[in-house]
Amino acid sequence: PPQSGAKFELPAYLSAISMTVELFRRTIWSFFRLEHEHRQNTEGFRRVNVVPLHFDHNHKHKYHQTKRVGWKVLIEIVVVTSIVVALSAVSVIVAQKSANLKLSHESEL
Repeated sequence: PPQSGAKFELPAYLSAISMTVELFRRTIWSFFRLEHEHRQNTEGFRRVNVVPLHFDHNHKHKYHQTKRVGWKVLIEIVVVTSIVVALSAVSVIVAQKSANLKLSHESEL
């Protein structure tokens, strides 16, 4: 049993997976919280109920000229996620090695 007092211990790979899932959950939760806060802040400050969208008119905006902006964001998300997963895996491996060293050191005494 672990030293925390629990009756069972999660395997190391599940610990890494749960850390990654928790990071994803917190990111999604903060996005929804921020969106809700923005909606609450802007709810009573409109003069009109209908806001025309950019495609309702024949305006040419600058953001139509740049392409693949979404791909850059997606690549950035994949890179950051990969770094987080790699760091999680490294931390689990280091923790396992230190636990094994501690056990081998205690068995020598």
